[in-house]
Amino acid sequence: MTLTVRLPPHVQQQLESYCKRRRLSKSRVVTELLSEHLAELSGSHRTPYEIACDFGLVGGFASGKGDLAENRKRYLAEKLRAKRPR
Repeated sequence: MTLTVRLPPHVQQQLESYCKRRRLSKSRVVTELLSEHLAELSGSHRTPYEIACDFGLVGGFASGKGDLAENRKRYLAEKLRAKRPR
């Protein structure tokens, strides 16, 4: 489909500069921006958090230990020793 859009001169200049710097066509930039905008409006746009939840990455490594940050080296050493006993 072909679409003609009238842009104010300053917007046209910004678009041309953006496309030139990134070596992209104006058509590609406008199509991607319009697709993203319409996806957000339709509510189908998902946040990175939602995607991570779907993949089971959020909370998937919960250990129940509240001192992991402070004792990370000790816990890491224990895990490594458990895999390869000396």
